[in-house]
Amino acid sequence: MKKLYLAFLWHMHQPYYKDSQANATLMPWVFLHTIKDYYDMPWYLSKHPTIKATFNLVPSLLEQIQSYCQDKSKDRLITTLKYDTTSLNQNDLTLLENYIFAANVDQMIKPLSRYHELYLKYVGNERTLKSFSHAEILDTQVLFLLSWCGNYLRQNSRIVQEFLAQGRGFSHIQKTQLIDALLNFMEKVIPYYKNLSTKKQIAISTTPYYHPILPLLIDRKSAKEAKASVVLPRSEASYQEYATLNMSHAIKLYEELFAQKPKGIWPSEGSVSKATLDLLIDKGIEWVCSDEAILFKSLKNIHRNELFKPYRYTSKEGKSIHLFFRDHYLSDLIGFEYSRKDPKEAARHFVEHLRNIYLSGHDSMLVSIILDGENAWEFYPNNAMDFFDALYAMLAQEEWCQTLLYDEIDEYPQLGVGSLDTIASGSWINGNFDIWIGSRDKNLAWELLDGTKNLYDRLKNSFDATTQAKIDEEFMIALGSDWFWWYGDDHFTAYASQFDEQFRGHLKNIYLLMGESVPSQIFAPIVTQNKTQCFHIAPQDYIAPQINGNTNNFYEWLNSGYIDLRRELSTMSTTLFIEEVLYGKDRDHSLYFAFRGKKLKNISEDTLLILYCDDKVFRVPISKGISEMISNTKKIVVGYENIIEISIHECFLHKSKFSCELIVDGKVEQKSPLYEDVVLSFENFNLQKWYI
Repeated sequence: MKKLYLAFLWHMHQPYYKDSQANATLMPWVFLHTIKDYYDMPWYLSKHPTIKATFNLVPSLLEQIQSYCQDKSKDRLITTLKYDTTSLNQNDLTLLENYIFAANVDQMIKPLSRYHELYLKYVGNERTLKSFSHAEILDTQVLFLLSWCGNYLRQNSRIVQEFLAQGRGFSHIQKTQLIDALLNFMEKVIPYYKNLSTKKQIAISTTPYYHPILPLLIDRKSAKEAKASVVLPRSEASYQEYATLNMSHAIKLYEELFAQKPKGIWPSEGSVSKATLDLLIDKGIEWVCSDEAILFKSLKNIHRNELFKPYRYTSKEGKSIHLFFRDHYLSDLIGFEYSRKDPKEAARHFVEHLRNIYLSGHDSMLVSIILDGENAWEFYPNNAMDFFDALYAMLAQEEWCQTLLYDEIDEYPQLGVGSLDTIASGSWINGNFDIWIGSRDKNLAWELLDGTKNLYDRLKNSFDATTQAKIDEEFMIALGSDWFWWYGDDHFTAYASQFDEQFRGHLKNIYLLMGESVPSQIFAPIVTQNKTQCFHIAPQDYIAPQINGNTNNFYEWLNSGYIDLRRELSTMSTTLFIEEVLYGKDRDHSLYFAFRGKKLKNISEDTLLILYCDDKVFRVPISKGISEMISNTKKIVVGYENIIEISIHECFLHKSKFSCELIVDGKVEQKSPLYEDVVLSFENFNLQKWYI
């Protein structure tokens, strides 16, 4: 009897936030995701014992979790949180301001009424804590920690439950009790994975230690193989030894923690090349995963159902390794779409997609669902627990569907295995390496690395083994993929400057270890100004466009302001309805907006666009054609054909915080901006650019 076999792989990863030379952890995300996601995800699965999944635990993440458990993390935020609020200086307050409301507003802040109340005060005071009393800062600190507590803690920790019920008015002693309880909880995480793996409900795979893009370390020309037009850095250096060291260190830590060698690997960002597979084979790795884009680039004859089976790659030397390729669409549904749906509806939708795949072929099939196991859930209600409970329960009831572990693939001979004698170079994002090389900022980072590495190669033999090991570690950290991820215009983060500083900090450490002067260019930020430039450009002059919802009046918007909402999201996202906003005003103080996006072309008749301009709220129903209405005492004209155009008459605004919501069929489909305020400014038209 044929079956559809389903393989989940949840990838758990954070950048390496530790600075060994400074003996500090510079950012708190390992701590926060551990208490929210790293225990919750396998715990959700454990409640459905017939459902299996692979968890990919990046070694540098495991090392950082261990450092918290051993009280060696020296996390700067936790250290500051432990201070009495009456003793905080300005540097402490600045650090708190960077993180204290770093939580999803709808799913993490609003459910805690006091936290939401304090958040509104914070936003209303230019995102500072200057006007907060000591008691308010204390409440904010405790509620911030509670907002990041996952469902396991909320259901099983007495302290977390009591403090959630209390809601406000916390004491310093209570805060320290909570911090201690959360740090103690972190000790349970790695043993929990090991326990589930011994029960064979989960398998644990690994990644190169510091999460580098292996193909670029082995041979930078693989970027050209993936995309011929890519612009490579002007300099060169050799990093092959760090590809090997990353794998050796990863295997060593895995053996120390789990008492066996890893069988499989999710290479950082699904990045592969022929040389990468050869290295993995030499290291004894039995299976590797990548994206469907790599499979389809590797195959000469493309048929969608070719995706739904395991493959075996054989090298020229006759050595082989299993390959599995993720279903990009289904994986992205979980990662980016289902957070907006009712959990049971989303689970049914997913299972129906699987059923359609099952019905499309005559033989048993394998579908691979591979995605980030931590960052998506803050956008889901209840940290995605309701969705996973529904999904796992539905899958358990379907006789035609069975989950499996990649580690056990040899136990399923009924699955036909495809053959590959070559593999395309590339990653899971667009099948190339553009996210990590090719732009000005990314290439500059590589050039700084190259200069440092070439100097080290000349001096290496003059250093003792201990110093060499420290320098090698700094290089491996600096070669991690995350620094390059945040350089350039591909992704947005409010912490871009901090990531930049950390990357260059590791290069500084190398020079200090070598006893050499740090070159001046390493002190210069690569992110030279707010990297959201062009995310928001202010109006150049007055405008007076005709409102009809067509794109044929483009020139009427030439002097408008421009907001690119896509810059807030990663290149992975496919959920935006509104991608760009144009805005401006005429000499009679009418305000104009144009909303553009591919998904706007066929929206439901039951669509509402809500515009927030400071304390003014305009609720604008959207329907085909041109319509007029009154909202908040203002006459509004709306035109909708393939874009949405709106005019608000006599709206006397000179400077205003702006955001919008799009509600389709009663569901909020988009809120923008997500991270920072956009300030609409009409104070002058002297070609100024305003950045958020």
